Amino acid sequence: MPWKAFEYRGESVWVRVLDTGKPIVRRGLVEFRYKQGAIKSYRTQRENFEDAGEGTGEILSDEAFGGQSTTPSTKLREQPSVAADEHTIVIHTDGACSGNPGPAGIGVHIVRPDKISEISEYIGEATNNVAELRAILRAIEDLGEDERERTIHLYTDSGWSLGVLIGGWKAKKNVQLIDKIKARLPEFPKLELLKVRGHAGQEGNEEADALATKAVRIEDSTVRERPR
Repeated sequence: MPWKAFEYRGESVWVRVLDTGKPIVRRGLVEFRYKQGAIKSYRTQRENFEDAGEGTGEILSDEAFGGQSTTPSTKLREQPSVAADEHTIVIHTDGACSGNPGPAGIGVHIVRPDKISEISEYIGEATNNVAELRAILRAIEDLGEDERERTIHLYTDSGWSLGVLIGGWKAKKNVQLIDKIKARLPEFPKLELLKVRGHAGQEGNEEADALATKAVRIEDSTVRERPR
């Protein structure tokens, strides 16, 4: 994955980013290095970085940056390989918890050609990462046998979930849950897992977030379908 210059505590550093230039947040932290070609990485919260300013918008590949790569080269894509049309199933998932761990819920928003499904499910005590993964699994479980050959775009704002599912990242926890999702993915050969920026007004993501938050708030589950 590429690198881009940002300001951190008054000096320019290089941050690990998506192809679009947006920093990759993993477990709430962003990877950065102090200079081009450096080997050692550090991590801090996203809000500690500011755009470095005019003339520093260049994005460098791992090869151009130099140093040692600490993350796999598989890219977390934001855009599907095939554009959505009237037959595409578009899914947004999200997880939420009050405390980490704490009371947790998941939200799944599915737009099919003929209807919209909204799943708000309370899952009890869990971490945020578990909630994000459970939301993805619940979305896949909602897909029917007749949808196996459909084009499906599944969006999540959890870069960590995408990393451990399709990015080649090594997971130390939640391995069984991760393996369970991986085992289901081949059932839907045209399903793409995609990254969306959370809390940015993205249609579908906002609904999924509200559904997950609702489940935590009321500590209960609801499923609703309506015509599109």
